[in-house]
Amino acid sequence: MALRPRRSRAETAAPRKRSDAPARSSGPKHAKSQRSWLARSTWIVTPVILVILTVAVVAFLAPTRTLLDQRRTASTAEQRLAEIDQANADAQAQADALKTDAEIERLAREQYGYAKAGEEVYHLLPEAQDPVRVPDSWPFEGLGSSLSR
Repeated sequence: MALRPRRSRAETAAPRKRSDAPARSSGPKHAKSQRSWLARSTWIVTPVILVILTVAVVAFLAPTRTLLDQRRTASTAEQRLAEIDQANADAQAQADALKTDAEIERLAREQYGYAKAGEEVYHLLPEAQDPVRVPDSWPFEGLGSSLSR
């Protein structure tokens, strides 16, 4: 019994060549080295281009977001400033009115009940409120008579 020589893993993984098929030529050596150089350069250039594009996008978007936030903050500050200016104008108008005798007299009569000499002031009391209405059914039967006293 004849033993066959053992084949290595590389030989078993590689497909067998047919002996009857003509040998293929891979072309001139120059074409093979040029293909390998292109393949290597593609593997090097592609990540570099991706990194450059990523940095460009981040560099463009970060200041844009900051600019938009600043515009939004500025517009809200301008609105608040307009409100404060209006409140200042109203307060100034009220302060100017308080410097006149007519406004002081009006406030004294309305808020403090003052009158000039010889005038009579009548204060009217507010209307009486409705009495508490209690149902006549149990458990409120006796409560209605004690509240109306």
